[in-house]
Amino acid sequence: MTDQADPGWVRSGWGHRVDSQDEAFRAITRIVSLSANRRYVWRGCTNSAFRLRSSLLRELIVAEGEPLPNEQLVRQHEVAMLREAREWGLARELGPPASDLQLLAHLQQHGLPTRLLDVTHDPMTALWFACASGDDQAGVVFAVDVTAVPTHDTVDPLGPTLRQALRESAVRGEPFLVRPTVPSARSSAQQGLHLSGVVPTVESPGGIDGLPLRLGPAPGRDKLGVLFGESARRAGRPTRLPFCALVVPARLKGTIRSHLTALNRTRAVLFPDADGFRDAYRGEHVQLHPLPDVVPAQDDTEAGSQSR
Repeated sequence: MTDQADPGWVRSGWGHRVDSQDEAFRAITRIVSLSANRRYVWRGCTNSAFRLRSSLLRELIVAEGEPLPNEQLVRQHEVAMLREAREWGLARELGPPASDLQLLAHLQQHGLPTRLLDVTHDPMTALWFACASGDDQAGVVFAVDVTAVPTHDTVDPLGPTLRQALRESAVRGEPFLVRPTVPSARSSAQQGLHLSGVVPTVESPGGIDGLPLRLGPAPGRDKLGVLFGESARRAGRPTRLPFCALVVPARLKGTIRSHLTALNRTRAVLFPDADGFRDAYRGEHVQLHPLPDVVPAQDDTEAGSQSR
């Protein structure tokens, strides 16, 4: 994967760097309460230098500074992967007839490069992901206003196909959400879903690649500073916030992780499956010592034996 061009979230006017754990929690609350009846999805990343882009787009980018892969190239790779996955037999385990949208979400959940971005309804989950590791680098929490964005279930006989969803995204110039119809244990724990859309033909706002987000002018540092400040609501804050990147300094990550345990946001809760335990074990997040006292099987006379 090529090094990404620094998105400069704060410099772009779409981001704000929090200075304390209190400000991190306050900023999330202020976004939620800025305007009534708005709906947000959230995404956390342990490195604030990473741009908001899908895993498939990241894989197709050869060099930063070059034109981004267009929709045709992304679609070609997407269709090729879906065809190969079907030939591999992956669609059969989902039950007939598995749609492209369902299969794409399945591939995303298992780490394959797709155009889908993992997001969550829960900002505390996103904050945990921003602080989960990389204590030597700043993390970031993304908030995306999806109030008017359509949501497609992975299994819906009456819903649009992936191809139709992409066409609608191109015509309307907006993304769409993909919601698992039968969420896995991990998806349920993380309140997870996916954000996606057609690759836009026009340049996206700084730091956001391959998503058709219509953001308008950036609110700027001053307005975001007013919005997230300690004082009560006052004039000068933005009237709308379609997108925001909250940068979390490295020095705050450990403290915020500790606070999030009070909200039941821990690695064991968010990754309740065997793969989660495996990754935690390999990442040295699971401590197996001190080793318990046991009786070797050769000396375990109390256990007895079962004769056949």
